[in-house]
Amino acid sequence: MIFSIKSKEDKFIQKEYNESMKELNKFFKINWKRNKPRIFLMKDRKTINNLRGKETERWIVGWVDNGDIYILDKENYEKESCHKYSNKDYSGLIKHELVHVFFQILSNNKGEPDWLWEGTAMFASQQNDSRMKNKPLKCREFLNYYHKKGSGVYKEAGFAVQFLVDNYGKEKLLLLIKSLKETNSESEFKKRFKEIYGFELKYKNFNSSN
Repeated sequence: MIFSIKSKEDKFIQKEYNESMKELNKFFKINWKRNKPRIFLMKDRKTINNLRGKETERWIVGWVDNGDIYILDKENYEKESCHKYSNKDYSGLIKHELVHVFFQILSNNKGEPDWLWEGTAMFASQQNDSRMKNKPLKCREFLNYYHKKGSGVYKEAGFAVQFLVDNYGKEKLLLLIKSLKETNSESEFKKRFKEIYGFELKYKNFNSSN
């Protein structure tokens, strides 16, 4: 497979990138100044499919690979995906994918559990804000997403992470992410979670303050 790559100037994307990097350096307590993530804009669904090596669902508009982020070009965002375009949402997408790269640094390239991976990205990119009207009354699905991938993880995971930060602080979240370096199974993760938070990883503990 052959791809043609060309550099591009985009003041909006550059501004959002710079602001996101500044905020995420502060959030994750990382002073990232060298070899920072690059952004690769994908023109269409065909390019996404070729890069991924398979047919992709239309909700997929970005991912991270080797410390760089890949996102669907905003010029074809609505045409090549199932999402509506707005500057705010596209800014959130950029920041969301950058969160994943910071997450990888803290976790030594671990991307599981998927609910923590995506939930942290949703929370730290402020994408929860635009989903508040659809916030579930109770969490009852996100723990299904440990190895499992799918659009369903976005329904609750961001709010689950927000619950942890609002009630127990950001430091414990960062400690949990760092603990993934030495976590090799779901059972080990559950044990580490309880050690950090003092309660078991069960839905009932996310549906009321502790």
